[in-house]
Amino acid sequence: MVNCSICGRPAVYVNRISGQAYCKKHFLEYFDKKVRRTIRKYKMFSSREHIVVAVSGGKDSLSLLHYLYNLSKRVPGWKITALLIDEGIGGYRDITKKDFLRVVNELGVNYKIASFKEYLGYTLDEIVRIGREKGLPYLPCSYCGVFRRYLLNKVARDLGGTVLATAHNLDDVIQTYVMNIINNSWDKILRLAPVTGPLDHPKFVRRAKPFYEILEKETTLYSILNNLYPKFVECPYARFNIRWMIRRQLNELEEKYPGTKYSLLRSLLRIISILSKHRDEIIQGEIKTCKVCGEPSAHEICRACLYRYELGIMREDERKIVEEVLGKKKK
Repeated sequence: MVNCSICGRPAVYVNRISGQAYCKKHFLEYFDKKVRRTIRKYKMFSSREHIVVAVSGGKDSLSLLHYLYNLSKRVPGWKITALLIDEGIGGYRDITKKDFLRVVNELGVNYKIASFKEYLGYTLDEIVRIGREKGLPYLPCSYCGVFRRYLLNKVARDLGGTVLATAHNLDDVIQTYVMNIINNSWDKILRLAPVTGPLDHPKFVRRAKPFYEILEKETTLYSILNNLYPKFVECPYARFNIRWMIRRQLNELEEKYPGTKYSLLRSLLRIISILSKHRDEIIQGEIKTCKVCGEPSAHEICRACLYRYELGIMREDERKIVEEVLGKKKK
């Protein structure tokens, strides 16, 4: 058995890079210092903020909510609100929503649940079925990602949030980095900065990733030690996503070559620094306002509204606006 490098008690965690071992008490202190250092390093929050925490009900987001709520007790100018997007995935989101409600009620945190059904008129399960019936080429994760980001920004703004905190940990960030390299999506790599917005558009809510330099195994252990770890339920659409293959391969590399993940993060930060100097070439034009919904968009019609149009789930007046814009483009 490995003992804590600080006090000699049984260790619950060993940092394979530094060789330091930590008991429960000293791991929680290590975790706290690491997250606070990340927040300070990237200037994520000011002394007065309404932080809307994006919570799915999974281990990482529950840990982030728990951590920021407790940290807010030391920052009188902070207000914390939890936001869950209910996509309407049968046998999945209804289960994780219970863990979300358990934790927000235990903490006494204000919260909002916004559903695809409420804002779009359809659940993700219904959207995927419609897309397949129409022969559309999109994977379930494409619909989910676009509509989730759309609602997170819109609802966080409606709640009066000054910043949207997401639970993306180091593993999540570098997995997405590798995916975007594979897809040659350099514009999306810019979004992987620790803090993004709101310079591009007045309706963008600034986003921050407090777990940016925290390994997934560290957030997992934090959730376990604080009785937050939920019953594992995998999204039924996960098998369609390349992320899971990349995740496994990166974990294997880290196991064989400790420090690989941190090296990739440093690479990402360097790339973001370089890309930022050529932002106009990469983004190709200023961020616009969608002519249908009024939300920020890279084009005259945002991706969410374009999906709704192709799926046939938008109002007639909205459909005419899309066709008018698309008609002008064809000319």
